Amino acid sequence: MKKILFLFILLFLTTQAYCDVVKGAKYMKFKNGLTAILKKDTSVPIVSVYIWVKVGSINETPQQAGLSHFIEHLVFKGTKNYPKNTQIIENIENMGGYVNAATSKEYTCFYIDIQKDGYIEAIKMLSDMVTNPLFEEKEIIPERKVVIEEIQRHKDNPHAQLFEYFMSTIYKQSAYKNSVIGTQDVIANIPREEIVKYFKQHYIPSRMVISVVGDIDTKETKKVISETLGKNQNINPNFIEPKIIEQDYKGSNSTTEDKLAHTYMLAGFLGPDMASKDICVADVALNILGVGNSSRLNRVLKEEKQLVYSISSSFMTLNGTGANYISAIFEKDNCDKVQEAIIKELDKFVKDGPTQEELEKVKTNIKADWLFGLQTVNEQASQLGYWELFNHLEVFKNYLSNIEKVTVEDVKNYMKKYYSKDKLSKVVVFPK
Repeated sequence: MKKILFLFILLFLTTQAYCDVVKGAKYMKFKNGLTAILKKDTSVPIVSVYIWVKVGSINETPQQAGLSHFIEHLVFKGTKNYPKNTQIIENIENMGGYVNAATSKEYTCFYIDIQKDGYIEAIKMLSDMVTNPLFEEKEIIPERKVVIEEIQRHKDNPHAQLFEYFMSTIYKQSAYKNSVIGTQDVIANIPREEIVKYFKQHYIPSRMVISVVGDIDTKETKKVISETLGKNQNINPNFIEPKIIEQDYKGSNSTTEDKLAHTYMLAGFLGPDMASKDICVADVALNILGVGNSSRLNRVLKEEKQLVYSISSSFMTLNGTGANYISAIFEKDNCDKVQEAIIKELDKFVKDGPTQEELEKVKTNIKADWLFGLQTVNEQASQLGYWELFNHLEVFKNYLSNIEKVTVEDVKNYMKKYYSKDKLSKVVVFPK
């Protein structure tokens, strides 16, 4: 009885917490195209400020490979109002804050978590970074070495390399095959004028979202945004959206060798885009297959047959065509057996679908993850800004209710729609 009561309370709180994130937010559109999302949350005297820019590796040509990530580094190295190299980071640390940034295939984001007395200054600093970077040659030269070192570390990371191989295998036509980290040759040689040109083309208000969540004064926050990002000129010279939809095709296999102790594999097939309701079914299906010790693949391949050291599955949500993938680590001699066992489990899943018990358990786990994640102002600002950047905030708003609606038949139909043995692509990295 206590367990049932706990689950009921958990699900109730999850739904409440989730709905509150969207319901309490205020949306503002500025004349220059900038979108702002503000939400007051006084549970703790902390504010999280995010700026999202709709630019990533999918926007790059081969001659620009890694430039989005390089610019993410360079904007920290001095701006119009904060010209000193370390000035922004020092200011944030002096106010007890934390700053970070990330670049992906589809976006670049910058954020500061700070106590409430410093959040106005945080908005000003982030705004200056994405509108007025200096890109001084004396700062570009040493930063080339820093990023090249990152590229080298990336090459030494088997998980990172496996992911690169997989993305270039499963995405044949769309720009998702582009590497985020890029190439050493581009970073070492791309001239400053090309960096500035790329920045001006993509870092424009109509391709930005600022999300601010925490103990804020909404009126004052709107005012400072209008005086910084909100007044920045919106120029978009001949911008062409990249190709993000992948057509169906027959899967392919590729193998390589690396300095590894074990064999690594990623196997996957294409899935729905972010706007599709199928993404909820995808999350449920891939959770049942390979999330947690009691998942199907883990139970059969690791516990029963002892073919793998680890195995998991997930759905990669993208604005364009997403990907369903399975990751496994095992001994080289087990490679054929592992692939056969995975295909056998997938075929069985297509035919029979999940049990009702599996379905309900996974729904509960997904909802619990939402609850724990959305407890922080950082995660709220992150989710609101991310989904708004791609104009799919409604998908985020209805996510939990759509998860709740998923049935056994929905999962079976999803697998039949997106999976077949012919569509499965596999990348294996063997130890040298």
